[in-house]
Amino acid sequence: MQAERRCEQCGQMIPWGEQKCPACGGGDERFLWRVSRNELLLLSVLVLIILFSITTFLVKTYRAKERELAQEWYVSGKRELNAGHADVALRDFRSALVYSRNDPLIELQLAHALSAAGHYHEARAYLLGLWESEPGNGTVNLELARLAAGSGSVAEAVQYYHDAIYGQWDTDTTDHRRQARLELAEFLLKVGQKAEAQAELIAFAADLPPDPALQTQVATLLLKTGEYEHAAPLFRQALRLRPNSTPALEGAGEASFEMRNYADARRYLARARRLGAVSPQSQSLLETATLIQESDPLAPRLSGQERASRAVRAFTQSMQRLNECAAARGVSLDNNQQQSDLQKVHALASALQPQVRERNLSHDPDLLLKATDMAFEIEKVTERACGEPRGMDLALLLLSQVQEGGNE
Repeated sequence: MQAERRCEQCGQMIPWGEQKCPACGGGDERFLWRVSRNELLLLSVLVLIILFSITTFLVKTYRAKERELAQEWYVSGKRELNAGHADVALRDFRSALVYSRNDPLIELQLAHALSAAGHYHEARAYLLGLWESEPGNGTVNLELARLAAGSGSVAEAVQYYHDAIYGQWDTDTTDHRRQARLELAEFLLKVGQKAEAQAELIAFAADLPPDPALQTQVATLLLKTGEYEHAAPLFRQALRLRPNSTPALEGAGEASFEMRNYADARRYLARARRLGAVSPQSQSLLETATLIQESDPLAPRLSGQERASRAVRAFTQSMQRLNECAAARGVSLDNNQQQSDLQKVHALASALQPQVRERNLSHDPDLLLKATDMAFEIEKVTERACGEPRGMDLALLLLSQVQEGGNE
């Protein structure tokens, strides 16, 4: 039996021998039940904390496994894409997106694979989705430019190329922008917009690093646009850094040739040939430049005899060209009516021909100049009538253009 005590619930005295308070019914059982409930709540909280920790751990483990699988599929997709297996890469990138949904890096590579596999509309849809979330992304703009270029949308391609050039890049910003500008210039050349390509390349050339390969690449594109005066210095810069670069030597030779600097053209192209094989075009330019230098009757530092000998050869060669051209065109040079340019120039040349002898020309500079001018005139007339000549005739035609330029 318990001693008399006070009820903890109502404060009344519980008589000796009673378990419960007669006033409120409370007592030890009530107290014990209240204590057990607090302990139960505490235990419940602890259980919840443990369960939450386990759930968090499992979620993190699951997400880490998803990231691992996404990375594995992504790496596999890139490997297949680089190997040229676009269809296999598509499968891999789609699998990667299953484990890493809305990942822009994977979506970009998927767009690459779609484009490589010929699924251009789907590729464009992915790229436009990426562009909407990040319109200044250089990589996305470059890919959209390539798609537009491939579909023939010139204005759209140019706009995206410019956005790529001035856009944001994660790494190597300067290199990526240069590559985008080069691609734009090549695209403009391909679609026949030479003036626009020239503008891009001239702006590009003004800020090139000392990289002979890049300088040669830009200069070669400038050659294609007809900007020989901007191309030649770039080739020379490249040659200062890499003197035995055959592409730079060939390019410098071609630029010099087009600017009618045939001595430099011959020097550059001869160096290129000594280093190894050159292109058929460079070989042809070298042969023509050599003929020009060895055939010019008006070249400086020649003896009177050599000058006269060259003038006679030039006159004789041009008369042969005139006869061949007239025969090809069915024109009778003996026709006294002299209606065509071929007949007119033949009449003038025939009147001069008896005087064109080395002895006469070596003692008469005026006659030498007259014979040379006649040879040049014949080459210009026959070029208009029968097209561009070859060999010695081409050399004489180009010399006539040099003379015209000097007389302007």
